[in-house]
Amino acid sequence: MAKSARRAGKAKASTTPSVSSSGTSTPSSQSGPLPPFTKAPASLQPFLEPLSPQEVYLVHIDTSPVDIKKQTFIAPVVLNVVITAILAFRAYTVRNVYPALLATLIGLSSSTTVDTSAMTWSEMGAMILRRTGTIMVDYFLVTIFLSWPIGFVRGPVMWRYKIGFKEREVVVRRSQPALTEGLERNRWIREDEAMRDKIVAAVTPDRLLKTGYLLVDADWNLDYKAMIKAHELVDRAKKHDDGIPLDEFRTAVIVNTDSDGWLIWHVEDEDTPEGRARSGQRDQILAFKDKLTAMGKEDLFFRWAELIQYESTRPGGFTLERQQSAMLQAKKMFEDENVDFARFWQEVGGLDGFVEQLD
Repeated sequence: MAKSARRAGKAKASTTPSVSSSGTSTPSSQSGPLPPFTKAPASLQPFLEPLSPQEVYLVHIDTSPVDIKKQTFIAPVVLNVVITAILAFRAYTVRNVYPALLATLIGLSSSTTVDTSAMTWSEMGAMILRRTGTIMVDYFLVTIFLSWPIGFVRGPVMWRYKIGFKEREVVVRRSQPALTEGLERNRWIREDEAMRDKIVAAVTPDRLLKTGYLLVDADWNLDYKAMIKAHELVDRAKKHDDGIPLDEFRTAVIVNTDSDGWLIWHVEDEDTPEGRARSGQRDQILAFKDKLTAMGKEDLFFRWAELIQYESTRPGGFTLERQQSAMLQAKKMFEDENVDFARFWQEVGGLDGFVEQLD
């Protein structure tokens, strides 16, 4: 499963390229979503609408014990309470300092006003350093630490207040800016193998054994608003018909492209007989491309893929007659490149499943 996901984009990157006005290659609308991604179902639109199309999202259902979830939440609660207490104590101790400094700054007499004419240079230097140090310490506390408790209240606290602690919770991770700021939104899904590796590593079963709050790292952060929204939709599905069942949030990767809109890859579905069959078919295509590349005929793969896609997407479907026509055209295409058509297909395992993977 992981191998197919990492390499599928590279194998099909140029099958049906289109060129934008800027000259950048983007996925062709005719080629459709790149396997294993498919278009997100309309039922997920209420959840997808608030999401940023510039980011990558990972969703799964956290089945960790409730006690574990509570324990992992208590630690940051204690940390943020301590930070808040330190900031409050510091604000109390300097409550009179800054009004006095401000009064001195605008020319009024205050407790910080000094007669510099009666001070030595060393005394003046010590005073300046002392006051500068006070301002710098407070600036550091405000700019670095004040955002922690504020963000904690707006994020984790609000999340737990809204949904509490459940045996099965929807976890939504959003890519960190450092991960996506350099990505070309319409190209990376097909061409950036390093990015696909990071995504696959983030949704492996071993990784998801951790409870959601422990999955925050340099690449991924929790999207608390999205998790709250997801549970609102799940609760609505239990009471009405306009929500989203919990199972729809099973392990998946969600991305957005200009040509196909929101795409989803249900990773969990790969671990089924049907999923393993699709994965095997993708690997077969990769072996096909790799073999042609080793022969110095990579362009032949792209021309063959374009031919199959064209024939299979024509009105009426990929009928037996069109399949036969496509095979005759492919045979001539291969023979023109001095490639033994019948022997080649036998070596790569036959044609079963190729059309489905290229639709």
